[in-house]
Amino acid sequence: MIEITISKNDANQRFDRFLRKYFENAPLSVIQKNIRKKNFKINDKRAKADTFVYENDKIKMYISDENYEKWITKTDFKPIDFNFDIVFEDENIILMDKDSGVLTHSTNKNDYGNNLVDFMLSYLYKTQQVDKSDKTFNPAVVNRLDRNTAGIVIGAKNADSLRALNEAIRENKIEKYYLTLVKGEITKNFTVDTNISKNENKNKIKSSKDGFRIITHFRPIESNGEYTLLECLLVTGKTHQIRFSLAQNKTPIIGDRKYGDKNTNKFLNEKFKINNQILLAYKIVFNEIENLEYLKNKSFESKKTNDILKLKERIFSL
Repeated sequence: MIEITISKNDANQRFDRFLRKYFENAPLSVIQKNIRKKNFKINDKRAKADTFVYENDKIKMYISDENYEKWITKTDFKPIDFNFDIVFEDENIILMDKDSGVLTHSTNKNDYGNNLVDFMLSYLYKTQQVDKSDKTFNPAVVNRLDRNTAGIVIGAKNADSLRALNEAIRENKIEKYYLTLVKGEITKNFTVDTNISKNENKNKIKSSKDGFRIITHFRPIESNGEYTLLECLLVTGKTHQIRFSLAQNKTPIIGDRKYGDKNTNKFLNEKFKINNQILLAYKIVFNEIENLEYLKNKSFESKKTNDILKLKERIFSL
């Protein structure tokens, strides 16, 4: 018999879901069979699939040591050096300043150790900020940036914060501001409210009456008549939303190889070696979030903001 205690990060979920994550290497049919055979007890009572587990619950597992070791989730973190800038962190959240060219998540096994999530996990485990005994929870990020978009990515260090932040994202309680440089003159605030779908073959999005709704507010900060420095506020958060919206407005982001103007991109690449979209998730503002109330009205800004402002000066001087 094996006995474990439910930690805070493993709590507040159905028992079958807990087991599916705890025993990552066990087939679902094996987990279901062992529940049916009454091989698990919660606080000395028979455990059913839909029973919820809570912090400090005692789980007794009447299985062999061999099966336990075979089924259990294995967490193997390689000793890579963490390689990212931290804008802010406390016991609940970590705000990271992602570089352009860095993936947020790995997309295949070749990306292991070379993406922002792995940098974050390495840092948190090395600095002993996460309990390795938690088997069903890993720190995670709640917003994702394209590989070539830089700026602030929000990470959650514990399960309660992850749930709170995900809910806040869904309810638009975290304001996400971007800075970009576009081709063309923009003198007034405007909003793009449209529907889009994804063209899987080209990894691009397109207009679609039956697709997802996207809403973005835009505010010009400065223009020289040919180019404009623009602030963007996301209301929804879909892939390529800002890039597509500005291309539809006929003011494409400079350097954008999917949605941009080829002649402008070629010219600026020759002048300034710009070969990707100039887009920065430069600021976030927290509204009131349940369980994270202390963050209300707090604002955080990317350390890379000055890089765009310096580039703006160079381009405007052409």
